[in-house]
Amino acid sequence: MPEPTTRPPARPVDPSTGPSGLDSLAARLQSHRARRLPGRHWMVRCGVVLLIAEQGPGGAAPALLMMRRAERAGDPWSGQVSFPGGRVQVEDADTRASALRELSEETGLQPDASFVPIGRLSDLLTREHGRQRPMVVTPYVYQVPRALAVAPGAEAARLWWEPLTTLVDTDRQRTQIWRVAGLPLPFPAIEVSGARLWGLSLMMVKELVRATGLKPR
Repeated sequence: MPEPTTRPPARPVDPSTGPSGLDSLAARLQSHRARRLPGRHWMVRCGVVLLIAEQGPGGAAPALLMMRRAERAGDPWSGQVSFPGGRVQVEDADTRASALRELSEETGLQPDASFVPIGRLSDLLTREHGRQRPMVVTPYVYQVPRALAVAPGAEAARLWWEPLTTLVDTDRQRTQIWRVAGLPLPFPAIEVSGARLWGLSLMMVKELVRATGLKPR
């Protein structure tokens, strides 16, 4: 009986290497097996976009578009760092359509042929704003050649392009305290451009890092 062969581990991708590194990143993400929650079609659905630019602002290293939500009463994620996206509306064909529509509304970008879909991440389960109904969030990853000019919509307080190197910089790891039923609970976080990335958005980023093999710094 032949001995089983083991597949050598993939070499980490250096996020600072520009388009060549992103080609490898995209290839790995396309083969990533994202988890799809059973029964998701019977729940409230939400789609978000993680948009990666091959060249950051001014020709810098690859970057990820991030958003700080506007302060709004009744929004449990008010003022937090997130990605463009939102709940599926009647006019949306599916969660991908809702994600792209919200991307346009919240950033002023108009997705065209230069927006290349390179994969998706696992469904995440949360709850709808102000309600106890479960909501499934599906993240889609797109790639564009360079960082595009963005204009915050009504739901976005700020938009910026965060270098991918930040996401794997261990020196930026922090702890975010969030009160649940009056009790302070610690959650992992990453410091990004004067704000903290944590919660569902951090879960998406961590899966992106795992799926693509981004190299820690």
